[in-house]
Amino acid sequence: MTKPWELKVDDTRLFDTKFTFIIFCEDKSSEPLYFESFRNDNFEIRTIKGSKQHHNQVDYASDYCKKNDLLEQIEGKYFLKFDVGIQVWCVFDRDFNPNESFKDFSFTDSINTAIERGFKTAWSNDAFELWILLHFEEVDFNDISYKLRTKYYERLTEICKKFDSLNNKEKRIIEFPNFYYKEDLKSIDRFKDLILPRLKNKHLIAIERAKKLENFHDISTKPHHEKSPCTMVHILIEEFLRFSK
Repeated sequence: MTKPWELKVDDTRLFDTKFTFIIFCEDKSSEPLYFESFRNDNFEIRTIKGSKQHHNQVDYASDYCKKNDLLEQIEGKYFLKFDVGIQVWCVFDRDFNPNESFKDFSFTDSINTAIERGFKTAWSNDAFELWILLHFEEVDFNDISYKLRTKYYERLTEICKKFDSLNNKEKRIIEFPNFYYKEDLKSIDRFKDLILPRLKNKHLIAIERAKKLENFHDISTKPHHEKSPCTMVHILIEEFLRFSK
């Protein structure tokens, strides 16, 4: 089976001829679809779907890269090779749970571990849907309700109810009495048809809004798990834009 970064063109591995982003996604639908929508003739995007969370994802990415000769060992530690024409990204959420506070430090430490191994991170606190929401509106970092993903789902639900230019099938989904973004629009087909087209051409404003959150938290010495609401997905999108020129 051809590996994700080994699609071939004239018997040459893809990343030998075209820069490649390898993106490990916790999610199996909305995250991969969103990132793949930026694919163009200048570079390739390969998403590894459902690739676990926090340290488990970093370890999964490490094992994946070791098996494919993308990591080198130096003094007993593995580091990403810098001459293979790729960037490796880990994308995961904090997913706060008051009953699992131990995961907070795991979230912070996994980000640091990924960076140590040469991987780049596009984490979100509390969830990827914060990044989606920033395409539509500002987020008040002083409002504590935005520290939790339930707020993102609530706002996205209300925003979607105001969508226009819906076909009959889409109207039935949006106008269903118990319609809720998390339950009804995160599947592959629905995210692709109803959400993705409405994010097009809004990534620059989303980047601007995300940077405001980043700057607010970066003036402190707080660990990553305390930086909420915050998302670093914009750094990955800026890389896409940089390679698109």
